[in-house]
Amino acid sequence: MASARANLIILRLRRLRSKRFYSNPATMRGKLSAHQSRRKARPPSWIRRRYRVDRIVVDGHHCYTVSPRRGVRSNRHVFHMHGGGFVESPERHHWRFAARMVDLLGCHYTLPMYPLAPRHSHSTIVPMIEEAYNRAMLGSEPDDRLIFGDSAGGTLALLPTRHLRELRVPQPSGIALFSPWIDLATDDPLSLEIDPVDPELGVTGLRQAGQWFAGSRALDDPEVSPAFGDLEGSAPITVFIGDRDILLPDARRIKQLGDAAGVEVDLHEYPGMFHNWIMQPIPEGRHAVEQLLDFITRTERRTVS
Repeated sequence: MASARANLIILRLRRLRSKRFYSNPATMRGKLSAHQSRRKARPPSWIRRRYRVDRIVVDGHHCYTVSPRRGVRSNRHVFHMHGGGFVESPERHHWRFAARMVDLLGCHYTLPMYPLAPRHSHSTIVPMIEEAYNRAMLGSEPDDRLIFGDSAGGTLALLPTRHLRELRVPQPSGIALFSPWIDLATDDPLSLEIDPVDPELGVTGLRQAGQWFAGSRALDDPEVSPAFGDLEGSAPITVFIGDRDILLPDARRIKQLGDAAGVEVDLHEYPGMFHNWIMQPIPEGRHAVEQLLDFITRTERRTVS
C-alpha cells in the first residue's frame, strides 16, 4: 500500500493534469517553451545560498557542480543526468534531490544542462554529456565516481558508460537509475496496461520524444535505446521503479541485461509508486534513499577491497 503522503502527491498530479504533457504530441510541442525555460536550467537561488556552485560550459551548455559550502567530506563525485523525456529542463525535485545527496554524502554533485530535443538529437546530446563527464571528473579517481540517471537520464547514463567500456576507460564505481527509460519505442504491453493509472507519463508522448531523440536512427538501435544493447563489463547498477509507472518494463529489462552479462543489478520495485517518487519527501522516498546509500557504501567497499 502506498503511504498517505504518496497518495496525496498522486492526487495532486491528477488535479494538475500533469499527464497531459506526455499524453499528446501536439500538446507536448505546444508547451515546449515553458518546459525548456532557461530559468529551470539554472540552480535555484536557495541552492546558491546554501551550497558552493561551480560552473563549466561545454559546447555552449552549462554544467553545474553543487558542493558543501564548508568543503567536501568525501571524495565521491556524482554525475547526474536529469530526466524529462529529453525535452525538459530539470524540475525542482532534481535540485532538491541533489541538495539532499550533497548533505548526506558530503560530495560533489554535477548536473549537465544538456541540449534538448526536438532541436537536438542523440548525435549532439550524448557527445556533450560525455565531454561534460570527462571535464567534470578531472582530478577524481574512477572508484570515487558515481553516475545517476532518472527517466530519460537512464538512457543518458547507460549510453556513455557503454562507450567508456568500448574505449576500455575505467567505469565509475556504480550506476544508480531512477524510473529509467531505456526502450524509446515504449511499446511493451505492460506499459500500455499501466498507462491509465500512471498519473504523470503517457505512452504516446514518450514515443514522440523518443523519436525526436533518435533522429534518423531506428528506436531499437542500441545507440539510442540501451534496452537493445548489453551491459557486458558494466559497473554495478541499482534501479528504483514503481508499479504505477509505464517504465516498469524498462527497469525489469535492465535486470535481465545485467543477469545475461553477469553484472550486479539490484532492482527495487515499489508497489503503488509513480514516476521518480524517490525524489519526493514521502516515506517510500526516504526508504529508497537509504537503499541507495547502502548501494553506494557497498560499491565503495568493493573498490577498496
